[in-house]
Amino acid sequence: MSGDGRPTRRHDLWDDEEPTGSESTAPQEPTPPEAKGGAPEADARTRRSRRDSDDDEAKKRPAWLIPLAAVLALALCGGGAFAALGGSDATDSACGGTAITVAATPEIAGPLEEALAKVKDEDECAEFDVTSTSAADAARGINDGQAPDVWIPDSSTWIDAIDPSKTKGQWIQGQSIAVSPVVLASGADQAKKVTKFQSWGTLLNQDGGLRMANPDSDTASRLAFHASRIGQPDRIGLETGERLIFMSRFAAPSLNKLFADYTADQKKTQPFPASEQQIAQYNKDNPDVTPLRAVMPAKGTLSLDYPWIMNPELSGDVLKTADSARTELGTLEMRDALTTAGFRTSNGSGGPEVAGEPAPELVEMEPLDRNERVAAVDQWDKMRTDMRMLAVIDASGSMEFASPTAGMTRWDVTKGSLSKGASILPAGSQVGAWIFSTDQSKGRDYRELSPVKRLDSKDGSGSHRERLLKLIEDGDKYLGGDTGLYDSIWAAHQKMVKEYDADYVNSIVVFTDGENDDPNGGLSLNQLLQKLDDAYDPKKPVRIITIGMGEADPTALQKISDESGGTSYIAETPDDIERVFVQALLARSGR
Repeated sequence: MSGDGRPTRRHDLWDDEEPTGSESTAPQEPTPPEAKGGAPEADARTRRSRRDSDDDEAKKRPAWLIPLAAVLALALCGGGAFAALGGSDATDSACGGTAITVAATPEIAGPLEEALAKVKDEDECAEFDVTSTSAADAARGINDGQAPDVWIPDSSTWIDAIDPSKTKGQWIQGQSIAVSPVVLASGADQAKKVTKFQSWGTLLNQDGGLRMANPDSDTASRLAFHASRIGQPDRIGLETGERLIFMSRFAAPSLNKLFADYTADQKKTQPFPASEQQIAQYNKDNPDVTPLRAVMPAKGTLSLDYPWIMNPELSGDVLKTADSARTELGTLEMRDALTTAGFRTSNGSGGPEVAGEPAPELVEMEPLDRNERVAAVDQWDKMRTDMRMLAVIDASGSMEFASPTAGMTRWDVTKGSLSKGASILPAGSQVGAWIFSTDQSKGRDYRELSPVKRLDSKDGSGSHRERLLKLIEDGDKYLGGDTGLYDSIWAAHQKMVKEYDADYVNSIVVFTDGENDDPNGGLSLNQLLQKLDDAYDPKKPVRIITIGMGEADPTALQKISDESGGTSYIAETPDDIERVFVQALLARSGR
């Protein structure tokens, strides 16, 4: 791992320069106190000893410790007897050791068990508990204090999910056991089949036509989304935002769900990201289904790399045994076994035949660094979250002034962006609208055009979304008066805090073309900022996003947004407004 968190060149277990001895290359925390015989005390490690597996303890074990199969090589060194998993004292070994717990991603667990059996042949005291578990579940277990001795996720990027404040020592990128590139699974019977594409960036950001699994749980979709952000600007445009919001809302809960949907009805499914090995295995397991192709992006992809990651708390004989097992996985025999199972070598060579086609050449992309990866997944999660938004729109007379775009007033520009924004928001979002200028209603500077409601709720003869679009289109009739900005923002903030809904991202989006100008007096900027500061409740955060044009005061707008943890933008043209509006929809972190 490089200093910026970017993975360095992948180290596989058969690199010539790698050590072949039992000394670990992983950084170590101070060795915990050892009991007699050199074994660390049980309470100094997060892993669980099999000698503690009486009936009560078995009930307390986390899910990943339910074994994939019988424990490998359970022969007791002294008596040579075998014990079934889940027994009590029968699992104690005359060697005095404890089983090394291994949490491995499902597709690598089978070949792994075969390799660890060979370790037992050379060291009869070596015992392993191998558990098949997803990388996401294993990461949650580590954060919950239930860490395995060895973790083999399907990607090094899952280290990002480990919370350093909840673990002892640093979990770092380990050596790669196997590699499988992320490709697009597409069948000949799919209505929108894909036979070639340039890149994940063009496919996700421009073309569409695929279905993702949730990157929070599925690694292939996670890496496909990472790849789509490589070389892309931090801020995304309206069309891309619309596509990604839609894609995130209809993401499958898992890759297994995508495979199951394809099995049930090929014609009604869309292509989806998966690893080359996973597609080859699916075709093998489902010979009666039209095989899926593994379509490689022309400009390169990222790969699942299956790193061997050791618990930083390992020490003594347990560490030596784990390191011996790591070395065994680098033998030529194991390499051939992994190739047979559909994996590639670390340099991208080899690979399975898929749907009658030989494995294509692999072009490995330069991965995102850790901060970029975390930001990418965070962006996806933001797009999946429903929002509760009140649009507060300037209706002062100056909105009828010409904008920098020929033939369009400032209101025309604002109206266009509001209409597009209302069109792309997910149906479950709650949206309302106010307009403001001086003396709008009964001495107040603001008027409610529509309450905050779900866009898909019934509103009159149609949906609430349709009603909002109609109100936006007819909003010209409200234009006139001065800019009663500060009083309107404060009133909107009070209402949104009062009606706060913890199941949503709560925000206010303000559109204005001028400085605060209220002949009736009202709040000053400092008074507004003080009120916002006094009213801030971390349990009820309401962000204020400001979008200014024309004579808007950028400094004042920025201070208002900063006070609430929001963002501020200045825009003039339709493209500017559309771009910053989608940013406002996506930038949902709080103060």
